[in-house]
Amino acid sequence: MEVDAREKGSLDGFPLIHLAAGGRSRVNEIASDDSDRSRRTVNIKGHRSPASGLLPILLTFLLAFPEAPRAQSGSDVQARPEPELAVGFDAEAPGDPDRSYDYFPPLEAGGATLVFISSRFWKERPPVELVLRGLVKGLIQAGHGVVILRHRSGELAVHPGPIRDVARGFAASRERLAAAGADLDRIFLAGHASGAQLALQLALDPQWLALEGLSPSEIAGVISLSGTLDLEPSTIRTPEEERFVASAFPEPATRRASSPMALLDGDRPPILVLTASRDIPGYPEDAERFVQQARKAGRGAIERFVAVGRDHFTILDQLSQGGPPHLRLFLESRPRQGELPEMWQIAQTWREPPFSTEAFHTRFAPLVREHEADESFIEAMNRPFQTRPGAPIRLRARRYAAIDLVDLLAALEREGTATFDDDGFLAVTNVRGEQFVLSMERLRGLAPRVVIGLDDERNLFRATDLYHTNRRYSWTEAEAVRVDMARPLGAFLYFPGEEPNPREAGSLFGRYGLTVASFEGLDQDPNAIYANLPELGRLALTERHHCTACHRFREVGGRAFHLRARDAVGMGGHALPLERYPEVVWKRFIFEQRAVAEEVGADVVVFEPTEADALYRMVSEERVRRGVDPWLQPERDRLEYHD
Repeated sequence: MEVDAREKGSLDGFPLIHLAAGGRSRVNEIASDDSDRSRRTVNIKGHRSPASGLLPILLTFLLAFPEAPRAQSGSDVQARPEPELAVGFDAEAPGDPDRSYDYFPPLEAGGATLVFISSRFWKERPPVELVLRGLVKGLIQAGHGVVILRHRSGELAVHPGPIRDVARGFAASRERLAAAGADLDRIFLAGHASGAQLALQLALDPQWLALEGLSPSEIAGVISLSGTLDLEPSTIRTPEEERFVASAFPEPATRRASSPMALLDGDRPPILVLTASRDIPGYPEDAERFVQQARKAGRGAIERFVAVGRDHFTILDQLSQGGPPHLRLFLESRPRQGELPEMWQIAQTWREPPFSTEAFHTRFAPLVREHEADESFIEAMNRPFQTRPGAPIRLRARRYAAIDLVDLLAALEREGTATFDDDGFLAVTNVRGEQFVLSMERLRGLAPRVVIGLDDERNLFRATDLYHTNRRYSWTEAEAVRVDMARPLGAFLYFPGEEPNPREAGSLFGRYGLTVASFEGLDQDPNAIYANLPELGRLALTERHHCTACHRFREVGGRAFHLRARDAVGMGGHALPLERYPEVVWKRFIFEQRAVAEEVGADVVVFEPTEADALYRMVSEERVRRGVDPWLQPERDRLEYHD
């Protein structure tokens, strides 16, 4: 199963969490497609910044950075901290620009420090502007400090020269940070391309920092930006790339021992692996193998994400408006105190989600059939995932595994776990409490399938979209509180021929996120309880807007809620029984829908004026008629409410 790398998910900056063929989940990892592979030729010349380039570096910095706010106390004015450039760190080579660092203090104290290894093929450095504008500028404005660390390059960039320089430079810059009052528990190490290899070698092989009286435990976390993660000879690399690696590591034994891929068996700081959706072919594949091997070895947290819309070089632009937030969130965490970004927990949860479609495969194996995935199926599969108008399809599959719904219901009856009368109704309730109801007679005519697998993936709950609202309830929270939530694909109903018409059921409610326990037989139409309601209000409730797919009314209907993304636990935002809404809240919901939707951060339900009035009066009168008490504190009261 594939996900389009160009389309990000509805949680800002996070692509869709998705699954991969072979039964392995890859969270926010996007395999290169053929169009990426065709762009095999890359410019590896780069632009080296010699010692004479230090003045242009400084000018670029001063011109690119807006003036920082100045804090005034009486007549005193606190000036912005000035950068310290080309600070030598090797007493054996004083004045050597290749053994120096630049220190850019944060605009405000209290943040982390990123030590960035500027290197490319251990010889050349990325263009200065990419680092300064794309990385340094955003970091210091966000309250973090930055150290740009250099090592010997040119013909001298031969192991162990670069790693010794990096170790010495890290130790020296750490002393400078201590003198500046920086938080030494929040020193992160990062590198791009071969700089990432050096950063990981320093963090994973303790011998190099031990030479400076330090250990990898001094590093809060490591970030690989399109990193060189495997030094072993590879057919994925171009011959020119192979020559660069062989030149930097002429001895096969030291080349093997310096490879990050070979250094994963020991303790390690948390590692963030970032690749670009348009990266050089080979880098995403190596990143996937590196992360999978690290997870097998254990020993420390590791996550991989994709910088959507970036290539091998523009991945350095991590802090621009709308850019990927992964590096920023990592720096805002405190890994040495056991605190990692929430997105890491989200990724871990949905790699091995608490829900599964595996039971369909094991309990009903004789009923499972393989089908080709045509465009109609692709469209239906993608309905739960939010996209911009005109955006490409998010998920694709070549084939899918499914069980005919009627056969599944018959098998459940044979097990004795459920009963489905031929002249009755089927209620399907998903893991988010949404409900789909249709008569058995109509379902037999429509012949839907329960989709339980895509390509070689058997657990469709690993395909999960992320979203968020601003608050759970419009009337119980004084301030907006964002909570990230998950909308898993799960098993789902697919109608290969005719779909239920819009009056019968909505196209989304209750059809996705299904487990074996989702199916319940009903003796009669649950909507029959609404027969004596005024027609306009009744139709709005059951057919035009399908309110009862999410809300109960007269104790009938769904009870939809959000799944918190970080742990898949049901949480606030429960769709309350309509009679339970306080009068003023119900009135605003009906007549001020746009304002309420904006406050909550939800989609707008568009009511026609006449149906809005009918629906409002119908629910208000029902509340009075039955003497129902409204839920003034729904998060508490819902726990006391029993069907």
